[in-house]
Amino acid sequence: MKLDMTLGKLAEAVGGRLLKGDPDAPFGSFVTDTRRLKSGEFLWALKGASFDAHDFLAHTLPVGPSGWLARENVLAGMKELPRSAVGVADTLKALQDLAAAHRKRFGIPITAITGSNGKSTTKEMLKSIYSAAGLTCSNAGNFNNQFGLPLSLLELLPEHRYGVFELGASKKGDIAEIGRLARPTCGVITNIGPSHLAFFGDLETVYETKTELAWCLAEGGTLVYNADDRYLTRLNARKDLKKLTFGRAADAGVRILEDVKLRLEYRGEIFTIDLPHACGHNYHNAAAAAAAALASGLDFPAIKAGLETFQPPPMRMQELRIGGATVVLDAYNSNPQSAASALKHVFRLPRPLYIMMGDMKELGSHSEHYHRDLGAALAHTGAERVFLAGPEMKPALEAYLAAGGKTAVYGESLEAWLQEARDLIRAGRGTFLVKASRSMKFERIVEGLLP
Repeated sequence: MKLDMTLGKLAEAVGGRLLKGDPDAPFGSFVTDTRRLKSGEFLWALKGASFDAHDFLAHTLPVGPSGWLARENVLAGMKELPRSAVGVADTLKALQDLAAAHRKRFGIPITAITGSNGKSTTKEMLKSIYSAAGLTCSNAGNFNNQFGLPLSLLELLPEHRYGVFELGASKKGDIAEIGRLARPTCGVITNIGPSHLAFFGDLETVYETKTELAWCLAEGGTLVYNADDRYLTRLNARKDLKKLTFGRAADAGVRILEDVKLRLEYRGEIFTIDLPHACGHNYHNAAAAAAAALASGLDFPAIKAGLETFQPPPMRMQELRIGGATVVLDAYNSNPQSAASALKHVFRLPRPLYIMMGDMKELGSHSEHYHRDLGAALAHTGAERVFLAGPEMKPALEAYLAAGGKTAVYGESLEAWLQEARDLIRAGRGTFLVKASRSMKFERIVEGLLP
């Protein structure tokens, strides 16, 4: 982070007051964790889900911070302040305001990506494309919320030529809140699906939330979206948007032609891409990334070069070789769409097939329905053995057995069959799909087994 401003400009940008310090003193960066604060660093006090940095301000004084940005009412009650202090009404809003102001310094292509599935993979694919053309800024890991996105935008530097940022949401209004900060020149919506339904309630609300991105585009910006998604095709009627679609639909702007090897059609030209870790849903992710790159002014040779060197994020359909076994580790997240896509992919992989699945979380009242659908589908995969774990997988087990499945092993937790699963992988024979929501921590299945 190199913000290259003064304390006075900082206070102005966030609508705060410089309560102590020289307004012309340089301000270049800050930290948010009181536990890791070092002498001479500036602390930005934020209130998180579990801790409020304001409660620990006094404890940081012996460290010797250069200053604080904190709520003004808290600062007013402090007996001692560091050598500079900026007071604001709301430190999170101030962080977002600073990020929005900082983003306006850059006239480069900025892409923001949202959707129910594939956000992170599409982001990484597009980052791979952009990085081949110039230095690219992007958010890391799960820095895609109202805290993480502004912190990521503040990492933009003058030498960056592109930016690509993932936007997450758990309720209506979330995309609008953080999308306005990024003010993307290109916005991508991967799809609309049943993820986080415990918070959204229904798919209509998911659609309304994800499409908030359309209102956040910079002037002249392009909205890229999935032409195969029955909700997103409603956007076809919008005359106020500059649009580019992707998918298998005949009218898709960037069209996926076949599955054996990724072939994309754009304006009558066909391009073949040797996509690493190819599977059905990754073709859609690649097409989304290609469409965003085209909207940002890149050509297909650059897109091809970027996609062919793409490496997937860990635990997202990550293929691992352990002895003679192939493990497809997809344990970063799980929802009905991603689980169905993963099951389609394993039909192409060598047999015998073993499937290990854990709860799909955050489905709320829809959980039993979607888990039953998954169980019925599992019965028709031809798997040598199906391992299920978690209380929400009980309906899946019932549906699996009702559909004729005969080889299921079930446990309330992963520990019930963890050792058996690891022994099968060690035996080095067959293909193993490992799929669950993040909280199930299914990566434990392969811990210590990799060479």
